[in-house]
Amino acid sequence: MWHKLKLKIMILNFKKIALIFSAIFTFTFVSLANENEIVEQVQEDDVIFMVVEKMPEFPGGQQALMRFLAENIRVPNVGDHPPTGRVILQFVVEIDGSITNIEILRSIDRNLDQEAVRVIESMPNWIPGEQRGVKVRVRFVLPVTFRLQ
Repeated sequence: MWHKLKLKIMILNFKKIALIFSAIFTFTFVSLANENEIVEQVQEDDVIFMVVEKMPEFPGGQQALMRFLAENIRVPNVGDHPPTGRVILQFVVEIDGSITNIEILRSIDRNLDQEAVRVIESMPNWIPGEQRGVKVRVRFVLPVTFRLQ
């Protein structure tokens, strides 16, 4: 009798484990099946990514970006010795490639900061970043160096 009771308890425990396993498996399967919905929900929530599978890119690549900065930055004339150094900016590349939310992370001089922001605002639209094949908003950090030539 005792052995039969022990066997019934073991069978019940096995059924609980099997039920839990099937519930986890079903949940995982449903999650994978709804992957596209999850990506769309993330996009609707206006999440700003820091790193994505395909990072945003300036049209023409990194060299074109450096050329654009070199051609468009005007070092403000402030006294005998214009300030030099690096202004670090952060901005968001939107889904359509436009630049928004420009912030200065590291400042050198108020005039240089304003010039760096002006140049970033004048940039053409970027190629937007993508996550799982969907265009997303991405935060981008860009150092702008000012030096005398």
